[in-house]
Amino acid sequence: MKGLIAILLGLCALTASAADAAAPACAEDSGPRAAVEGFMHAMKARKFDEAYNFVTATMTDGRPREEWAALQKKMFDMGGVRIGAVDVRAGRREILSDGTCGNKAWVPNVLRAGDVLNTEGSTEFEVYTVIQEGSTWKIDSQETLFDEEKIREWFPEDEIPEFGATRRSPVPSWIAIPRDLKFESDAKAGQATATR
Repeated sequence: MKGLIAILLGLCALTASAADAAAPACAEDSGPRAAVEGFMHAMKARKFDEAYNFVTATMTDGRPREEWAALQKKMFDMGGVRIGAVDVRAGRREILSDGTCGNKAWVPNVLRAGDVLNTEGSTEFEVYTVIQEGSTWKIDSQETLFDEEKIREWFPEDEIPEFGATRRSPVPSWIAIPRDLKFESDAKAGQATATR
């Protein structure tokens, strides 16, 4: 029995060291970060056809390029969306149980943007989930963080502006919102509700 336990502990240690060895190789892959940078720069330049190259069918709701690009243009125009500074950080790549790099990564980004509800602009802390399709990395989802604990997990050194001071919208700034929609927020809970 002691021999079996020793073998199991040895296998666990070997697996952990293989995963630790894979971590640097996975971290050095610039593909996930490049996908988010390409998307953000295309969106900032209002090159929606080009931005389409960096997203999955999940992000486009399965829409073809022309339809998705036209919808993005309409949302930017109606919402008065302005993307300012973009600060895409190094991603965290998935490491599988066998120690190899997975086909998923999470890429943090600090975005400075404004829109019709947020004329002074705001700082938004975002995390993009990026997946590998063949040899290409594409954005599969995006999350805007409001909870300070989650922000600290991804942005430990960043200053978090006061919620009210930044007039942060409860949705990503690049999504248009109808002009008659009003928001009430609870900064401590990190929640917002919309009413007309």
